[in-house]
Amino acid sequence: MVDILPPRISATSAGDMAQKRWVFLVRVLDKPGTLTAAAAVFSNRGVSLEGILGSGIGFTTIENGRLILNFRATEQKQALLYRALERLPDVLQVETYAYDDERLRAIAIAKLNVSSKALHDDDSYSIETIAQTKTERIVMLNGAPSALDSAIAQFRQQNQLNDVVMSYIAI
Repeated sequence: MVDILPPRISATSAGDMAQKRWVFLVRVLDKPGTLTAAAAVFSNRGVSLEGILGSGIGFTTIENGRLILNFRATEQKQALLYRALERLPDVLQVETYAYDDERLRAIAIAKLNVSSKALHDDDSYSIETIAQTKTERIVMLNGAPSALDSAIAQFRQQNQLNDVVMSYIAI
């Protein structure tokens, strides 16, 4: 009888299995069902989308829609998702960005306690108060995704964060 042992995982292949954060910019035909088909590519492969932003850019043509999809996956799974999106009939082009790519920007709308301190721009992000009540301050933050992640984590750790209303990646 021959024992069949699972293959050993080398340091290289173990590193390839680490999940990373990614952003796809998908240029699409702006028509019904396009977003559903793109989302199905992810759900059918067991990947949750962290964020979706969609827009139909052109008013005179349907060929200018775009979807910005951010997610976590291994490099291998990211490549699989890329190929599957490219094959969709309404997809014109797919661009891939690592989450820490300097060309990416994040935008977050957050509700903070009115007593929040240290509300000032940083070298890596900016913050603007857009509304304020007696108890809450609503702010817009924008900058590098990792900088906003850190700022939001800091607000949360200091018990200043009441809610993050929305957070999107923009290119």
